[in-house]
Amino acid sequence: MPKIEAGSVREHRAQRLAQLIDAAEAILTEGGAEALTAGAVAARAGIARNSIYRYFDSIDDLLELVVTRGFPAWIDAVQQAIAAETTPQDRAAAYVRANLEQAARGTHRWWASLSRGSLSPSARERVKNLHTSLHEALAEVVRELDHPQPELTVAVLQAVVDACIRRIDQGDELATVSDFASTATRRLLTPDHP
Repeated sequence: MPKIEAGSVREHRAQRLAQLIDAAEAILTEGGAEALTAGAVAARAGIARNSIYRYFDSIDDLLELVVTRGFPAWIDAVQQAIAAETTPQDRAAAYVRANLEQAARGTHRWWASLSRGSLSPSARERVKNLHTSLHEALAEVVRELDHPQPELTVAVLQAVVDACIRRIDQGDELATVSDFASTATRRLLTPDHP
């Protein structure tokens, strides 16, 4: 039986799984999906290669854990930013800014790359559902505005977020992109005057 390095088997298992996810994340950051192998993860985490399969069934399962691990914190940051504002326009701008700030943390580029090609269908579905919960937060803000085209407004605002995240992934400065996106958001939500 392997030596337990925590107060309980459950804690040991949780710590080891976190180490494996950290190792996979580091490998993805440094070398991309092609560099992620069971052997590389095991070596990086300091455990035997065959031991990693006690924690997940395949590299696809590990990829899903890596990609989805950061979503709860991302969603929470966006929700907190929205809640800190008082007007719907300010909440929409906060939604945009918070998403850009989360993307700028440095993991979004390989998250997006994995989501497009390396994830299993079930993992892609899980990622889609997590994105849907983010979009619902924006839809709620737009509904407060009683905008004449709420679905289109949400789609356009999300397109602004997506385009600006791509710019950040390409190396643009967060502050510049965030200022532009916030201004564009406010203009879109300002009622037209005759």
